[in-house]
Amino acid sequence: MSPIKESFATFLKTQLNEEQQKAVTQSRGSMLVVAGAGSGKTRVITARIAHLIINEQIDPFSIVAVTFTNKAANEMKKRIVHFLETENRTTQIPFIGTFHAYCLRLLKQHAKYLEYPFFSILDEDDQHKIITNIIKRNNLQKQVTAKQVAYQISFIKNRSTNPKHEIIATQPKLLQDIYTAYEQEKRESKSLDFDDLLLHTVKLLHSKKEVKQGLQKQIRHILVDEYQDTNVTQHELLKQLALRTKKQLSVDSLCIVGDEDQSIYSWRGATVTNILKLHHDFPKTKIIKIEQNYRSVQPILEVANNVIKHNQHRNPKKLWSARKGNNRICTLLCLSEYQEAEAIAQFIKLLTGSKQRNAIAILYRAHFQSRAIEETLIRHSIPYRIIGGIQFYERKEIKDLLAHLRLIVNPFDRTAFFRIINCPPRGLGQSFEELFYTRWRAEPFLSFNDIATKLINEGNLTAVKKTSLIQFLQIFEDYTHKTQPTTTLKHILKTTNYIEYLNHTCDKEEAESRIENIKELMQAFIYFEAQGTTTLEHLLDEISLMQKKMHGNQEQKQQVLLMTLHAAKGLEFNTVIIVGLDEGLLPSSRSLEYEESTEEERRLLYVGITRARERLMLMHARYRYTYGQMVEQCCSRFLDEIPQHLQQQQDVSYWNNDQLSHFFSLWLGIIIRQKSSLKTFGAAATTKQKYHRKSLAQSNGWKINQPVNHPQFGIGTVKKVEEKGNNKIYLTVNFKMGTKKITEQFLKKI
Repeated sequence: MSPIKESFATFLKTQLNEEQQKAVTQSRGSMLVVAGAGSGKTRVITARIAHLIINEQIDPFSIVAVTFTNKAANEMKKRIVHFLETENRTTQIPFIGTFHAYCLRLLKQHAKYLEYPFFSILDEDDQHKIITNIIKRNNLQKQVTAKQVAYQISFIKNRSTNPKHEIIATQPKLLQDIYTAYEQEKRESKSLDFDDLLLHTVKLLHSKKEVKQGLQKQIRHILVDEYQDTNVTQHELLKQLALRTKKQLSVDSLCIVGDEDQSIYSWRGATVTNILKLHHDFPKTKIIKIEQNYRSVQPILEVANNVIKHNQHRNPKKLWSARKGNNRICTLLCLSEYQEAEAIAQFIKLLTGSKQRNAIAILYRAHFQSRAIEETLIRHSIPYRIIGGIQFYERKEIKDLLAHLRLIVNPFDRTAFFRIINCPPRGLGQSFEELFYTRWRAEPFLSFNDIATKLINEGNLTAVKKTSLIQFLQIFEDYTHKTQPTTTLKHILKTTNYIEYLNHTCDKEEAESRIENIKELMQAFIYFEAQGTTTLEHLLDEISLMQKKMHGNQEQKQQVLLMTLHAAKGLEFNTVIIVGLDEGLLPSSRSLEYEESTEEERRLLYVGITRARERLMLMHARYRYTYGQMVEQCCSRFLDEIPQHLQQQQDVSYWNNDQLSHFFSLWLGIIIRQKSSLKTFGAAATTKQKYHRKSLAQSNGWKINQPVNHPQFGIGTVKKVEEKGNNKIYLTVNFKMGTKKITEQFLKKI
């Protein structure tokens, strides 16, 4: 047995549990691996790839592994390389990347079948600029915004492989007209947006049988991670790649990994139906459930299990852990969002040493909830960081320089051209841009060089504009899509005097910051070249796929982390604090009338809970401030789903900071020196204060089979009355369009 095989065999026996081994070693057919939170799914999917190459002797080039983020793809690549390396040799690894990266690769490989073989990729900012111009030309500024239109177009492209038909069938004429103009603009500038990468690939595979058959002959094993986050178009892409006929696999194996309990992105087009009904398109799919969790202590998993089991649309499973623990979950009833924040500050201050702080995450449903927490942490001199911010490749100076490079690669890229024609300023302002745009629209098959040359030769430009335009064209002389990135960037910086432009237009601190970013961009180019990305075209393709890349130097440690529940996906922390467990916040008010929306809110809480390794704190408030007024709150229905014996419940709504500190010290099991006697804490701190929620509401005369009227759904019949422990009555009502579970205030008795 070779050293690689021997090492890998040892890994399989000692590092994987029984269900993980099944998922790794099943060699044929379609398989759905339902991998619960913290169950080691990345280890499983990478070990499966290694198993195919090492034990099954599969050609790496016949394996395709697709995931959702560059970070996940890079982590998988590192693990595969580790499995396959020996002292003298490194085996080639298969394609591992995002859906968009794989589709871009296929489109480039089969460019001869496309309408235009060379194309630019539009990012979100580019899309908005095109749509903004369309809106302005049609005087629609008061009716719609570019952001709204771009979101709607993207949402439709994600849920339909024929977006034009979908828009005509479902959207108002205003959006139809903007969409038509947007698509025309992209065609004329030979550009695709990110959604187009998937759509054009699906179209290519559907319309060109020779391409599809060739790919299916080459690809023998497909693996897809995070399948609960896929949209309709991505599911259709998988069908085109993996099915020979409607129900017959074309590949030797198909491995789908995901967890419907972590499906939280419906707002951007993801549909949990893809994973729940996978067997409809792949009828012989074997389901393997991986339920052992390696992240959290058992009590936290029991809380998560009890919450998520109330969802009806899921594959039943129950997470468990070999890691035991006691007194790990507390639920606090606070007076308001300000006491929530104060309690958090007192808890953090108790921890000995700042090194523990970056293991604490404060999670919330919506961004606006961070304000009170931030102000309180600042007041207590507790360092914190909000996860998010402007991404590196979205910063102005970076986008300006990349636009120059894009124009070299694609001289038809209008978005890039109009971004930089007067940046730095060269006297070619709005009137010139309008003239240039009009001429370019009239002759869309000409490049920017051709249009500019025509304008210069016609002699209608002023001497200043003519000189500026000639100097602009000289920037791009002798540079093509095959030139070296670093050499080209140095040339752009020198010929545009971009550094001087920053020093002239920005204050010292801002200019220094932006110049540092440019230096970092140059360093990135050097890195790309060292990795084999030696042409502008290849480099721009790579950068276009980096949607989540942030500036490495901005990573800071030893800070409490604040983020939304959505942002917490994929992360883990020793202690997780979830605030705002009130009806209308979590679940959000927008989700309360629809069962599928409420289930997604429950999944969102489940994701938050399963981020915690050691401790979990859940917080809700008696009151919250709205327009300066204290508005009484109802605790979240999700709290009612957690058995009381799993949590330490405490009403702290009238406690002072000393009482809070004492409670947390007991919960943490630490001894602290108090400046005053425990007697000063009051009875609430030295004895167990009774935790109580509001009493159940009376039924108010609601009866089974009672007719009711709803402003949206019309007339219906009450089929079930439930009194929850959050002072609300929920009624299950049969309407003509279906059954809904609705709170009583939205219904009128007939």
